[in-house]
Amino acid sequence: MKNAARWLCTIALVWLAQACAAARNQPRAAERVRVATWNIWHGGREDGVELGPQRVVEVLRESRADVIALQETYGSGELIADALGFQLLARGTNVSLLTRHTIVADLSVFEPFKCVGALLELPSGERLVVYSLWLPYDAEIWEAGTRPHGDRAALLAACASSARDIELVLNAIDARLVADGLEHVPLVLAGDFNSMSHLDYTELALEQYGDVLEWPTSLALAERGLRDAYRELHPHVERARDRTWSPRFPAQEQDRIDFVHFRGALRPREARVIDTHAGGFPSDHAALTAEFELLERVDAPRELRVASYNIRHGRGLDGRVDLERTAQVLARLDADLIALQEVDLGVQRSGALNQPLELARRLEQLTSQRYHASFGAFMPHDGGRYGMALLSRRPVQRVRSVRLPDGNEPRVALAVDVLLEDATCVTAIGVHLDWVDDDTLRFAQAQALAEFVRELRHPWILLGDFNDAPQSRTLKLLRELGQEVEKLDARGAPAVGVERFTFAADVPTHEIDYVLAGEPPNPRGAWDLRGGLRVLDEPLASDHRPLLAHLLWRGAYLR
Repeated sequence: MKNAARWLCTIALVWLAQACAAARNQPRAAERVRVATWNIWHGGREDGVELGPQRVVEVLRESRADVIALQETYGSGELIADALGFQLLARGTNVSLLTRHTIVADLSVFEPFKCVGALLELPSGERLVVYSLWLPYDAEIWEAGTRPHGDRAALLAACASSARDIELVLNAIDARLVADGLEHVPLVLAGDFNSMSHLDYTELALEQYGDVLEWPTSLALAERGLRDAYRELHPHVERARDRTWSPRFPAQEQDRIDFVHFRGALRPREARVIDTHAGGFPSDHAALTAEFELLERVDAPRELRVASYNIRHGRGLDGRVDLERTAQVLARLDADLIALQEVDLGVQRSGALNQPLELARRLEQLTSQRYHASFGAFMPHDGGRYGMALLSRRPVQRVRSVRLPDGNEPRVALAVDVLLEDATCVTAIGVHLDWVDDDTLRFAQAQALAEFVRELRHPWILLGDFNDAPQSRTLKLLRELGQEVEKLDARGAPAVGVERFTFAADVPTHEIDYVLAGEPPNPRGAWDLRGGLRVLDEPLASDHRPLLAHLLWRGAYLR
């Protein structure tokens, strides 16, 4: 009996040791932190001195936030913090931070009314820097009838003080973090910025907002490497869903003016707008929450799959416009970036669809992966706009339409800044150059494109329909800027003859589509292009065949 007991005990100990070893070898679940930002409107007291703040507490409790950035706190901070069981860091009367985590240090900078910041310690021991911001505005452009649509200068002037202050705030924050040795600690900037976002007022969302504007406040944040958590998780602009101003005043201009921006080893996992309460929402701003996962940094190369396809607005060689067929082709590419040429938006010949958005949504259904869509218009056409698009599985920081000299038709280059896993910014530039035999206008477009590329500060990828032969002066000029990705055959050897041809799709006879990559001086990493490029055998969905390139970025990435 004793021997049996000892045998069972030994077995149990062995099992326990194996279980512990297996547990040690399992990847540790990434720590998460949920951040909320909310302008609570005069301390939340618009609906009563006691009732209003109580509703604020109930909304914040429902948000399940670990860290809360408040604006217009106005004496309600202690009451709210006590009700939630949170620590409070207040500065002035306006901005404050509330958190269930340990406040290690006060990192406040700039004007007390506008900025408060703290270094937090999370349960795992990891650190996080968080700031609550309130930025001013110069003119009321949200009241019904006050917005000067079409007057870009007047619109931007209304938010000029927000743009001025964000530069000062960012300078002060960066200086403080460097001085305290915290520049590599993940950073969250949350608050009421009183300015809209350049990621909303795009060519793709022109029908919703009526203007294409690069709002300086949000652009300054992007240029400092700060990312918009909400837009990364909700890439398709939907004005009614996205807006934070104003659930109390639906007749006013509805905009997204409250943000959670971040930088460093964080990945947003969830973001939502909260704008309802059973008894009545207590503020003129919606609350915004973003949940982050803390990441570890890994030094390893990372593959980037890049595709280009002239889709001929979805019209195949059978004469049918079939966007679902186009989406099926794109899904098979399994690409991180897809440059598309000959794209319609609202054009009658293709059913008046927003083709970039439709393709992004269909790809999401087919692949279960999120795609950011961007559009660059060449010209009005048949009730809508005709141009080019870029779809990206990587987050987008900026979209620019670079006007090129007119050819047989107007032309732009579509430049989209995307973020790799290591947060390296890469500029993907989609092109569709002039198609007539005489290359005079096409070469002029290539020269303008070269001027733009030479000014880039980030690594870049240039891809699309160049409408010219490999030996042309157009391609010679562009190869001086960067390296062409070599076309390979099925065996991985340099492709020859028909295996290089991209047009026409059914019986290809011409090589006119390419991918090039390059870097500015002193790059953070380096492109490895040995994976090459392949022309895919797709003879029906368009008059071009698609390209798929395998690029390798030799930099660190976040996991």
